[in-house]
Amino acid sequence: MPLGSPRGSFRLPPRKRVMGKAMAEKQTGMSEGIFWVVIGGIICVLASGYGLGSFRAPAPGFVAFLSGILIGGVGAVMILSRSISTGHAKETTRGAGLGVPTASLSRLVYTMIFLTAYAILMDPLGYIVSTFLAMFGLFFNWEKKNWFWSSFFSITVSLASYLVFEVWLHCQLPRGILPWW
Repeated sequence: MPLGSPRGSFRLPPRKRVMGKAMAEKQTGMSEGIFWVVIGGIICVLASGYGLGSFRAPAPGFVAFLSGILIGGVGAVMILSRSISTGHAKETTRGAGLGVPTASLSRLVYTMIFLTAYAILMDPLGYIVSTFLAMFGLFFNWEKKNWFWSSFFSITVSLASYLVFEVWLHCQLPRGILPWW
């Protein structure tokens, strides 16, 4: 059978349903970035209602306002990095559903479930344990099974945030199952 023969088991998918990998990643990053910028903006607006104070004497809304700025900044970096990326996709899908890839929605649902569990388990488990578990769940990649780095960054974030809130800002955090901490 000649090489260019139309017979065979290999078929090209229909052009209208094919989305290039680079374009799908770019679209995912853009939609996630926009989501985080909006969430950061909402947090900043709500936090400013509580008063910001100063760096040496923070008011109740200070930390929340800084968190909103950081969340919005991460979203802006996601948008900028995806908008100036050099990935080229020749084939795209137009008008297919919400315009948000399924992988992005599943990651968003996964993140929201972890954050809800974090809020529910904060009091019974305590700040350190619940923050470690939440960060581990968010950092861990099921495909790569990166136990070491997930544990390392989870411990680092838990201890650093504990130092900021408990030592620097003198906030009372839930002790939970570690009463001596």
